[in-house]
Amino acid sequence: MARAKVNLHGEIREKVEKLILDVNLEQGLSNDLAKEKLEKYGPNKLPEAPRPSLLAQFIEQFKNLLIVILLVAAVISAFFGEVIDTLAILGITILNAVLGVAQERRAEKALEAVKKLSNPQSKVVRDGEVLVIPSEEVVPEDVLFLEAGDKVTCDGIILEERGLMIDESTLTGESVSVAKASFRKDSELKDENKAFMGTVVTKGKARMYVMETGINTRLGKIATQIREAKKEKTPLEIELNYLGKILGIVFVAVCAVVFISGLFRGMPLQEMLLISISLAVAAIPEGLPAVVTIVLALGVLEMAHRNAVVKNLPAVETLGAVTHICKDKTGTLTENKMKLVKVYTEKMKIEEDLFQSSLPDEVKRTMILCNDATRKMGDPTEIALIDWADDRDIGELRHKYQRLYEIPFTSESKRMTTAHHFGGKYLIVTKGASEIILGLCNREFIGKNVVEPLTEVRKKEILKTVENFASDGLRVLAIAERTIDSLPDKDEEIEKDLTFLGLVCLKDPLREEAKKAVEECRKAGIRPVMITGYHQVTAYSIATELGFPEGEIITSADMNEMTDEKLTDVIEDISIFARINPLDKLRIVEAFQKKGEIVAMNGDGVNDAPALKKSDIGVSMGKIGTEVAKEASDMVLMDDNFATLVHAVFQGRIIYENMRKFIVYLLSCNIAEVLVMFISIISGYPPPLLPLQLLWLNLVTDSFPALAIGMEPGEKTVINKPPRRKNEPILTKYHYGIITQSIAITMVTLGAFFIAIRRVPLQEARTIAYFTLVLSELFRSFTARSFETSIFKLKVFSNKFLTYSTALMILLLLTSIYLTPFAKLFGNVRPTATEFTYIILLSIIPSIVSEIAKIIRPQD
Repeated sequence: MARAKVNLHGEIREKVEKLILDVNLEQGLSNDLAKEKLEKYGPNKLPEAPRPSLLAQFIEQFKNLLIVILLVAAVISAFFGEVIDTLAILGITILNAVLGVAQERRAEKALEAVKKLSNPQSKVVRDGEVLVIPSEEVVPEDVLFLEAGDKVTCDGIILEERGLMIDESTLTGESVSVAKASFRKDSELKDENKAFMGTVVTKGKARMYVMETGINTRLGKIATQIREAKKEKTPLEIELNYLGKILGIVFVAVCAVVFISGLFRGMPLQEMLLISISLAVAAIPEGLPAVVTIVLALGVLEMAHRNAVVKNLPAVETLGAVTHICKDKTGTLTENKMKLVKVYTEKMKIEEDLFQSSLPDEVKRTMILCNDATRKMGDPTEIALIDWADDRDIGELRHKYQRLYEIPFTSESKRMTTAHHFGGKYLIVTKGASEIILGLCNREFIGKNVVEPLTEVRKKEILKTVENFASDGLRVLAIAERTIDSLPDKDEEIEKDLTFLGLVCLKDPLREEAKKAVEECRKAGIRPVMITGYHQVTAYSIATELGFPEGEIITSADMNEMTDEKLTDVIEDISIFARINPLDKLRIVEAFQKKGEIVAMNGDGVNDAPALKKSDIGVSMGKIGTEVAKEASDMVLMDDNFATLVHAVFQGRIIYENMRKFIVYLLSCNIAEVLVMFISIISGYPPPLLPLQLLWLNLVTDSFPALAIGMEPGEKTVINKPPRRKNEPILTKYHYGIITQSIAITMVTLGAFFIAIRRVPLQEARTIAYFTLVLSELFRSFTARSFETSIFKLKVFSNKFLTYSTALMILLLLTSIYLTPFAKLFGNVRPTATEFTYIILLSIIPSIVSEIAKIIRPQD
């Protein structure tokens, strides 16, 4: 491969006399040379914000008002000479920071794993083969293929193009697509000969010679200058922060009352100050945002393992509230493996086992020439059109009739046309939607060298045949040709006066799991809606087979006659949108949203991007989806499977419900801790818990058990309920069981303390209260796994992480009581066997109350 006067990683000269003249577009780079260049220039990706160091993350944990309060408590303890208390508070603070860093790192790893799954891909030529590789592996001097829907992943020079249009709004702000032209020898190199990273191909095809990658691209240089780290807060985090502030104000006020009450009763200022500060820190659920983030991140990773790559955390919250899933038929409901089953001409219907021997030459020729696929790679429909033929026959025919020009398929035109050398003339071949192609034809192929005028009556007969095929669930395309002496300059002049050759009928088998997924949607109160470009009869046939809800069928033509208000009025009665222009998907989404619905929109094309962005959850296809669609979406289906989408919606519900569970659990425990201290002090009793005991139990109950509750596998009741209402708060009246649980935990703890203090010394009574409170909260974590289902029906140990984490926390609890050095530190005394027995019995009571509440609580 030879180049002249090109500085690959410097400024490209504006005037170039000779450039890549000997580039072999068919051979490309060798794999070995590509590896060398990848090592030399690095991965083709934009610079990322530097990841904070371990030390920086650790320090960040202390930038929290509540932690500052805790450190102030340590300073106060040191001032009063309480060295042990000071060291213990600092130790707990550091341990809390370590746990916070561990959670952040785990969340980062989970999101990084998801990010790798959703990386864009590029088509390059390596060693004479067209390969699909991760875009990060593209290197300078690669030959890159571009087509409509692709995102340009590097900077380069256009060497070949057919009707190439590129949206460069990411660089220029100009929303109108720009026409591109191939670079020619001895011409001036202009921007119209270049393509830049971050731009989008909106029309046509091209081969590009890669000049710059990664940070050396135009976009990379801009990104380097403006790089900054942005941490996006989810709506749930914002709501929880608000909830935390409200609770904080209430709890601080209560702690102030506790402090003043203690002083009035003559308790030492130092002791009451430490108790009040420790109680405030223990009461306020400062760990909620961290637990929410880690649960969301782990949920995203779990979805990724199931082929649903969620690109941002807020999407998980929205998934659980989806009421309508609008989706195409191709790929998600079907296998996306089209099979040619029938060819119809004026004289005969040819079944699939006779294609090789019975197809007229004109029909064979059109199916092979008006086609960009090979038998191994390409659009599924185009692969099916040539799958019956031998590779050698395909190659020979395409070589004999070399393609000169192409009018690419678009969602608006619904057809593809190519022009070829044909002796001393030109052969025009086209394929597309039957009604479109018939509108361009004025003759019909009858037999070899025999054509007849195509009358309007005959066109109606053909369209009736199309309807009959479509009613059997077949996709029907029409094919046509034309021979001309010269090639017109305008596309509309090329695509006229065509000869209708026949109909090709394809079938895309339904996925086995699709019908079950549709049924699960309906049970869950989610309405599946089909939006497809297929004929309405075909769409209805498939929707009926899958069990879609009954409803009207409308087309883009029908929608054009409706105002937005009219469409909104009737939208709830429509289950199938057929023959839909992708641009109309935006109107459909907006109409549903005006009705207050939460919409998940499925799409794969360039023109689907506006609807994907507008929808509450945009879902693109990982296999057949364009890079533009993936960029605009919130989630990518790596297997293009509708069942995967449905599962992701259900998983979103489960994650959201799990967050509710651990929020209720944490708040019930924290409120109980406040009530225990408040009631005891205002009742004239000494504080049941010491500051260190409060801090330690907060660490024990608020960390791993809460996180484990957030990792519940989910219940059938969650799936079978209707979606939650739009803007429904995280906690509803149904979750006011927090109060019941708080009272139950408070009563058993105070009961244990009040009974003990009359019989044993204060230190021992406090140990009994401490032991009872921590155990009751840990036992309660098992019943917190469900708001409705009994723990025995859930199987006690089915959540292994909860089992292990609770066992670890109980071990820490016992360590603080039974190991002498720690017992002295926390002021604990070993309880007697009798005391241990009633501690266990009392600790179980809140869990029993929770189980009874599940039986008598009215359903939401």
